[in-house]
Amino acid sequence: MKIHIFYSHYNVTKTDYKNRPHWFDYEKCFINLLDTIKNKDNVILNVAMDGKVDDNWIGKYKESYNIYEFKGGNMEVVTKNIYKIIKDYQCDKNDLIYILENDYLHVNNWTEKVIDLFSTYNNLNYASLYDCIDKYTHPMYDDLVSKLVITETTHWKTTPSTCGSYVVPKKIILEDYDDQTGVTTPIGDHHKWLFLNETKNRFVLSPIPGLSTHCMEGLLSPTIDWKQINN
Repeated sequence: MKIHIFYSHYNVTKTDYKNRPHWFDYEKCFINLLDTIKNKDNVILNVAMDGKVDDNWIGKYKESYNIYEFKGGNMEVVTKNIYKIIKDYQCDKNDLIYILENDYLHVNNWTEKVIDLFSTYNNLNYASLYDCIDKYTHPMYDDLVSKLVITETTHWKTTPSTCGSYVVPKKIILEDYDDQTGVTTPIGDHHKWLFLNETKNRFVLSPIPGLSTHCMEGLLSPTIDWKQINN
C-alpha cells in the first residue's frame, strides 16, 4: 500500500494575513512535510499547483515532487482540477490518496500510522490527520458521540466533518467523484461531509492526538507543541 500526496498549492509568500499563529510559515509547512516523508519509498509526493511552480518559492524544491500545473483561481475550481488529476492518476485502487492543503504541519511517523489504520480495517472511507479542537469546545458539539477504533499505534475516532485535507483510497475517489467536485453536494466542507454520511454512509476518522494540524490560531490540534515542530 502506498500513499500518494497531492499537495494543493498556489502562489503565496511565506505568510499571509489570515488568523495564523505568529510562527506560521508556508515554506516551513512544506519543509516539515518533506522531512516526514524523507527516504520513504511508499510515499509519492505530487504538487498540484494553481499557477506556475517556478513563480513561487516551492519551485526550488521541484526535484522532490511530481508537478501538475493548472489555472484555478478559487477553491471550487482548484478542487475540481485536483480531482480530475487524481481521477486520471495511475495507481492501485487500494492505494491511499492524501489531498493536502498547504497550511498543515505533521508529526513524524504519520505515514506509518495512516497505513496501519487502512491495513487494520477494511472498507474505510476517509481519514483526516487533523484533530480539530472545535469538536471539544464548540457548543454545537456538546452532544457529539464518537466511536473509537484502535490500531497497534493509535486511537482513531469518528468525526462528523473535517477540512479540505484528508486521506482516501483511490477507489473511493472514483466512487465519490461527483460528490467531491460539487456536482451533487452542498457548498462548504462541513455540509459536504454530512451529506456524504447521510446519503452514502461515508465516515471520517481522525486520530487522538492529531497527526497534523491546520495552522489557524485557536484551532490547532490539541496536546502537541506545534510551534516546536514548526521550528
